[in-house]
Amino acid sequence: MRKREKYSSDFKLQVVKEYLNSDKSQNDICSEYNISQSAFSRWVKKYEESGYDDNVFNSKKGRPKSIISDISKVPPFIYESAGIVRNDSNKSNDSASLKKRLEYYERLLLEKELLIKMQEDEINF
Repeated sequence: MRKREKYSSDFKLQVVKEYLNSDKSQNDICSEYNISQSAFSRWVKKYEESGYDDNVFNSKKGRPKSIISDISKVPPFIYESAGIVRNDSNKSNDSASLKKRLEYYERLLLEKELLIKMQEDEINF
């Protein structure tokens, strides 16, 4: 039994493309590069199922950096509990609209900070 190898995404893409663009069999490629046949078969299948996307092997593993990876899936009650007014029809990006929204969120943040400070003062007394 072989020790499990870690192959780079560039290497995977290179050998899969070599296999698809040549007359070599999967056995030939696996022997030439010392790759297990099952791993190589998965790479080929993944590449083909991606529609031959060259970035298919560049996927990041683990959690995304943001807990909320898709903002559109956040339930409305989360916005309400945070005191955020969600208005999808107001997606204007003109400077006046953005300035107004910024002022609103700054005021909201200051109110939240004030509430936290008041609660901390109550706890300390």
